[in-house]
Formats: sequence, C-alpha cells, structure tokens
Amino acid sequence: MKKIMIYGLTTIVALFCIFSPIDKVSAVTSKVYKPIEGSTEELYQDIYITLLDPSIQKAVNNYYKKYFKILPTVAPYEVDVLGIDRPFGYRTFVFVIKVQVMPYIGPHNSVGVDNITLKIEPGSKVQIEKYEHIKSFELPSNYQNAIIDKWPSE
Repeated sequence: MKKIMIYGLTTIVALFCIFSPIDKVSAVTSKVYKPIEGSTEELYQDIYITLLDPSIQKAVNNYYKKYFKILPTVAPYEVDVLGIDRPFGYRTFVFVIKVQVMPYIGPHNSVGVDNITLKIEPGSKVQIEKYEHIKSFELPSNYQNAIIDKWPSE
C-alpha cells in the first residue's frame, strides 16, 4: 500500500512539474524538471528536444554572433526544460516551451546560461518568443581571440 501511495504521489508531482504554466517558473532559480532516467517520459523529452535543436541553436547563434567569432554550440543533453504550456487549452496543438541552455565553445567551455521560450504550432512552425541571457562565463585565455566584443556582465 505504501509503495502505491509513494508511486501515486511521485506521479502527481511529476505531472505537476511537466504541465505547470511557464509563468510560474523562475528563470533565475532554474526550476528544472528532470524525468526519471530511462523512462518513456525521458525518451519523449529527448525526442522533442532533438526536434527543437535547430531552432534552439539558431537562437543561440543569433544572440552570441555579436560577441564571438566562433559560435557556441548547444548540446541536446545541456537543454533543460523549465516549463511547457498549452496556451489555448486542453487538446489544442499550440505549445509554448521554455528551456534553459548552457552554450559552450571548444571542449565544453561554457559561455553562459540562457533561457529560450519557443512557440510551436502545427505544420512544424517553431518561433523564438523570448531569449533571456541569464549568466556569463569567462573563456579561458587560449580562447580570448574568439571574442569580438566586450562580453555582457551579469
């Protein structure tokens, strides 16, 4: 009985985290939802992050191109889901997803932490709704020649 109650409570908490509206998520504290390792839910999350990867990378490139000669990379495993919403209600097919990324240059030299809000509509339309640069990191000395302009402060 205890196992069933614990499983039920865990499921409710997981569903709340998945379907909580984005505006309840704090961008600075980074309430990141992590599905259970090896779960079907993790598989589905990995699939949609993979499908969104080109749009996420394009948004990152657009932001960082004014600061670096070498554009940072975003690895799919460095994309954390902060929230997903269906703005038009149950069983509608427009989604707003907020993710947090940690782009890097070279062998995983992180350049920052960014939150990206994407709107997904039928017909594979993905729009960047909002890009928020949260935190900057200094590059090591051997990558200083990659910097074009003064790096933004936090």
